[in-house]
Amino acid sequence: MDNYDENKEKRMISDSGYEVCQAFRIGGKEILLGERRNDDGKMNYIVCDYREQGIFTEYSNGLGDDDYLEAVQEFTGRISGEAERIKSDCEARGLPRDIFTAEHCDRNDYAQSIEGKVVAIKAGVFSPEYQSGDNQLVYVVRGNGAIANPRGNAVFCYHLNTGEHTRFERYDIQGVVRKLPEWAKESLARIQAEMDKPVDANEYAGKYEIVERMEVGQKVFALGHCEKAAQPYGTWQGHKTSKNSFDMGHYFNDYQAAKTDLHDRAAKEQERIDRPKRREEGAR
Repeated sequence: MDNYDENKEKRMISDSGYEVCQAFRIGGKEILLGERRNDDGKMNYIVCDYREQGIFTEYSNGLGDDDYLEAVQEFTGRISGEAERIKSDCEARGLPRDIFTAEHCDRNDYAQSIEGKVVAIKAGVFSPEYQSGDNQLVYVVRGNGAIANPRGNAVFCYHLNTGEHTRFERYDIQGVVRKLPEWAKESLARIQAEMDKPVDANEYAGKYEIVERMEVGQKVFALGHCEKAAQPYGTWQGHKTSKNSFDMGHYFNDYQAAKTDLHDRAAKEQERIDRPKRREEGAR
């Protein structure tokens, strides 16, 4: 948990006027406790969640309170809730948590392709609550960083413990795992069987899983993935008032190209929002 003293640069919660006084990172986000002194001299507090989405940031689930102890209870309660959720997920999977180290792997040889291989991600890449052997094992399917003598670092893969599609960098990889545990062999077989099913283009049209979102003003921009689609990555735009309703799709074969497009679309919307403000300031 971070403590913020007077010698540190103030960290603010967006433009709300609340200064962060405590922060705790868990479950892929930060839980923040902020404070603000009102004009009457009284203190107000807020607890919210914070995520970074590329070059954009998102604050959500804000809850204000004028009672410090109640705010602290909300803050610590959220941390405890996230810890319980992660612990429950791990127990439900019931998989070994022993860490895979260099001695369990062939070295990450950049002269060799790792496509179609099961590799172990370095444990230190994960935040502490996710540092376990079952989280390390992934099945590599593609990416500029997965080929021999790679032109980039992007490695697209599936977590063997959950089946979720994800991305790491080539330098995140410990190496190709020499001996898979039985649970990993079974999971790998299921993933490969699913990938080998005949593809019906009409069946998979529009069935993209949203893996990244960015909110700018009243608009929401999303990046989705569908392994069996002809172009497995896409970006769309929507509106905050219409949850999970997107249109104006752009489609790509490469994740990095899709992510660049996502950031470009969001940046253009931010530029559109800021333009009248700059004109107004210039007229003063």
